[in-house]
Amino acid sequence: MTRPLTALHSEETLLLSVPAVVVEDLWFAYREGAWILRGVDLRVPAGGFWAIMGPSGAGKTTLMRILAGLLPFPRGQIFLLRHPLREKPRPALRQIIGYIPQQLGLVRGLTALENVLLGSLARHDGWRTALGFFPRSEMERAMALLEMLDLADKANEKVFRLSGGERQRVAIARTLMQDPQLILADEFVSDLDLPRAAQVLAFVHRLARERGLTVILNLHELQLVQEFADHVVILKEGRVVFESPALDLTWPLFREIMEGKR
Repeated sequence: MTRPLTALHSEETLLLSVPAVVVEDLWFAYREGAWILRGVDLRVPAGGFWAIMGPSGAGKTTLMRILAGLLPFPRGQIFLLRHPLREKPRPALRQIIGYIPQQLGLVRGLTALENVLLGSLARHDGWRTALGFFPRSEMERAMALLEMLDLADKANEKVFRLSGGERQRVAIARTLMQDPQLILADEFVSDLDLPRAAQVLAFVHRLARERGLTVILNLHELQLVQEFADHVVILKEGRVVFESPALDLTWPLFREIMEGKR
């Protein structure tokens, strides 16, 4: 039976009112007593495009890896898309979280198309996909993503032969192949010059808005944060020291925060 339009609208409103990411009093240390994260709290709304900034060693990558389910955490609570994050995230939760590490995590010896297809692994039986047998529908979908990213002519090119910007777009296509609701990106444009980084982020920003995705990125360029993010968080020594709408973070204020004057 088809649900009334008013019911659909009320459900959508409810989903948007629930934060996509909730982090409460999160602590983490790689060795006992040497805390990398110290009581971090975050509430990222559904559909938010958030940037995390901070100096090297502030805990940005550690936080991103914890949210991606790659590191267990001893203290605190995390809810992703209304699901509690446990020490070993359930496969269903992993599937709806797209993670792009700083080094992109591509398989250099595979083609662009093969790397994108890896994003669909969770939907299929292991032995067939392990041997490279993907359903035709997935092949068509992967090619459509590459075409959308202007990479159709590079589909059969080995990843190690691609430029930095092309590899970035392959990583985005692989993540989109998962059908994620949340994208976590750890300084994935840090190796690009500013114009190319802006081009890649513009594409991610447009897709996120079109598909209603929640995005959290680690970035180090304030100009990119101001242009694309709707909210910014600054970490220093494992603590949140600043949080505001991105446009409220001016260059003078950013310098003061980074220099410890605020």
